[in-house]
Amino acid sequence: MIYELNHVGGRVQDLDASLAFYGGLGAEVVDRLFMSGSRVSRVHLQVATGLVELLHHEQADPDATYGLNHVGFMTDDLDGDYARLIALGYDELSSPRVAGSGQGRLAFLSDPNGVRVELLQRSEEFRVAPITSGPVRALSYVGLAAPDVDAATEFYGTHLGMEQIADDTFSLGQDAVKLLPSATTPIAHLGLTTTAPRPTTTDPDGNHLHFL
Repeated sequence: MIYELNHVGGRVQDLDASLAFYGGLGAEVVDRLFMSGSRVSRVHLQVATGLVELLHHEQADPDATYGLNHVGFMTDDLDGDYARLIALGYDELSSPRVAGSGQGRLAFLSDPNGVRVELLQRSEEFRVAPITSGPVRALSYVGLAAPDVDAATEFYGTHLGMEQIADDTFSLGQDAVKLLPSATTPIAHLGLTTTAPRPTTTDPDGNHLHFL
């Protein structure tokens, strides 16, 4: 069973710059490791209530695309949930395998609008109590491109088991996704609830942050 929207993540070009940017919003590092096989540093930041996964490759790649590129869900039955979703016709990106970190197993598939979805089965828990020392009070939602809203609603609401809390918003655990029909990138933006109004901004890799 899929039981938690765990994180939003992607590849960063300058890890120190990303850590400094999110640190300015009050985020804290709750997990950090180096995967020697792939030469990738993985960092989980907790921004108020939600997790952002940063992946930094030691070897520079001029053809790489940087920025948030997937949403990760926890499951207690990776093989079963993955097989069920693939049988329903969703595109297979990477079949279940041992994670590069050695922490459990993972798989990737595509939602009906091309958003990359990771399924995770592991025992480690990185999330801590809500961080309230900075200006951000909650990672309210991850904005996802959904030109076909009905198909996305079926995927997240029916097949992933998320609760529909608004016409366009679905939650599972502490976090939520918001379906955005007009978005032009798969992970369109993060919606962050703050202590005071702020203008929309971008992080070092061009990810849009909307302050609520």
